[in-house]
Amino acid sequence: MIDQLYDFVLGMVFGFLLAVPPGPMNALIAAEATRSPIHGTSVGLGAMSADAILMVLTYFFSRVLGFYARYLYFVGFVVMVYLAVSILKSTFSPKRSVSGRSPVLNYFMGLTMGLTNPYQVMYWLTAGLAFMGVFGLFSVLGLFIAILVWVFVFPYAVYVGRVYGGSRVDFIVRLVSALGIIVFAVYILIDALRTFM
Repeated sequence: MIDQLYDFVLGMVFGFLLAVPPGPMNALIAAEATRSPIHGTSVGLGAMSADAILMVLTYFFSRVLGFYARYLYFVGFVVMVYLAVSILKSTFSPKRSVSGRSPVLNYFMGLTMGLTNPYQVMYWLTAGLAFMGVFGLFSVLGLFIAILVWVFVFPYAVYVGRVYGGSRVDFIVRLVSALGIIVFAVYILIDALRTFM
């Protein structure tokens, strides 16, 4: 039970490290949240649904590859380091949304963007696969709970004006997220190297 709780908390930490940093999806969530929290949340829920679909497809893909899926852990390490560097270079830049999209259309926009984003697909086929293999089911559950919390809290915070591109907060969020992702990347690399030794 302690191991499962540990894995769950680890998954939540990683989920927040992935969800919080500035990026195109968070910028879109923030832009839609300036209209209302539900508009921003609906985009985030669509993107989270895309992650869930890609995770399931990756799981079945890994079952087909068997042991050879471990070779993708090395690619996952590179993808995660690239993600960390991208996070350090990015900034929040929400622009006020002027569209008349409904929350339902926003959900499908987030879903479509997630499923067609080559980076998101590559993440799940490499780093996501490694994460599932190394940390297990409870970590995956923790990861999705963290993302779910984020897609509700972040739009509300933007809407009420508490998080709206402040430079110092932005830098701290980017730095902590990037360093945390690098730690996970190194752990996955070590696990992959151990497998082949």
